Amino acid sequence: MTADGLQALIPVKRSFFAMLFMTVWLCGWAYGWHDVAGKVFRAGLAETPVFLAVWLTAWTCGGLFAVLSLLWQFGGRELLTANAASLTYRAELFGIGLTRVYAADQIRALRVAPITAEGAAFNRAGMPPFLGKAFGPLVFDYGAKTIRLLQGTDEAEAKALVKHLAERLPRAATAD
Repeated sequence: MTADGLQALIPVKRSFFAMLFMTVWLCGWAYGWHDVAGKVFRAGLAETPVFLAVWLTAWTCGGLFAVLSLLWQFGGRELLTANAASLTYRAELFGIGLTRVYAADQIRALRVAPITAEGAAFNRAGMPPFLGKAFGPLVFDYGAKTIRLLQGTDEAEAKALVKHLAERLPRAATAD
């Protein structure tokens, strides 16, 4: 409990296998990138085959995605703060992150739902939730959208959290 309301801090569930795999994979990625980038920049963009330019662009994006995933494993966390006025969700990477604020009076049907197969794969890969859709077990309806949060929790942890959230949010938020 803080001055802002109930606060839950969820560290990333680290997968040491994924961290090791990603580190080794990035070594191979760096070799490939260096080799192709050298060819592209030595030849000049006007002389470079389109395929190599497209490949290098896609390879660079893939590598950045992998680096972000690895960094998330080392320094990521999720933070949820609830009070009578709002539910605030923040995904942070070494203290830098994205915050989403949901008006408490617009939250409906706060519940726990099983993580989908797509979400389980996303979570196992260690992907940060700010890369797109989150896949956690904490679920609620917000306007015409269904929001899923806290991919770092399992269903049992989310159930305990829903009990505490129900005490802080307006009654309508927890009514099905």
